[in-house]
Amino acid sequence: MKRAAAGFLLLLAGVASGLAQAPPAPTPTSAPAGPIESPGQAMLEAEESALSGRAYSYDPAGRRDPFRSLLTRPERFAGERPPGIAGISIDDIVVQGIWKTRSGHIAQIRGTDNRSYLLRSGDLLYDGEVVRVAPNEVTFRQNLNDPQSVKPFRDVTKQLNVTVRQ
Repeated sequence: MKRAAAGFLLLLAGVASGLAQAPPAPTPTSAPAGPIESPGQAMLEAEESALSGRAYSYDPAGRRDPFRSLLTRPERFAGERPPGIAGISIDDIVVQGIWKTRSGHIAQIRGTDNRSYLLRSGDLLYDGEVVRVAPNEVTFRQNLNDPQSVKPFRDVTKQLNVTVRQ
């Protein structure tokens, strides 16, 4: 307890001696008097800088832009679809077969262009991605464009329909 009191007294003495040795504050020099701005002029300049984009910028940081309408489709859905797997919608996929390889299962699908494609887990599609390829089914994660849904995606499972020919 005595050590703490002694430390406090030393600290207090150091602060007091520092105050006594402080140099005098410099005296302000008089600046040339310029035109006096009115408060209204300052407000107008602030609005001008804000409207020109110099004072404020919006950084979405991965969030949705609050000034864009929720009723319109985003740019990635507008226009032509890309060719190949990236342009195939999950709703348009028909699973034709599933292949077992050393690296796992691969799904053979038929797209809207009546061509066959091979899908692996993690492949990106037009409106989602392949989550898992199992021996008899393929699971997709479809991105939803519905602002009222709780989750921004839904999982879609497509079964391999095996038909036996007689």
